Amino acid sequence: MSNYERRVYLARVRDFVEGVSFPATREEILAHARRRNTPSDIYADLTHLPDRRFDSLADVVAAVQELRFASAAR
Repeated sequence: MSNYERRVYLARVRDFVEGVSFPATREEILAHARRRNTPSDIYADLTHLPDRRFDSLADVVAAVQELRFASAAR
């Protein structure tokens, strides 16, 4: 996946997670994503977030980036 495609994907993640009241747990983020009819690829990534509290939208996006793209960079 190109850097451009990664940026676009992460922008989509931001769009669908935006509006969550932070701090938020993974379950709260998933509930918000369900209400927003988040696309399955993004929702699947959100289900793999660590079971912890996230302090901000940037915190969630960073976690998704690590989950989805860290192995590709190795």
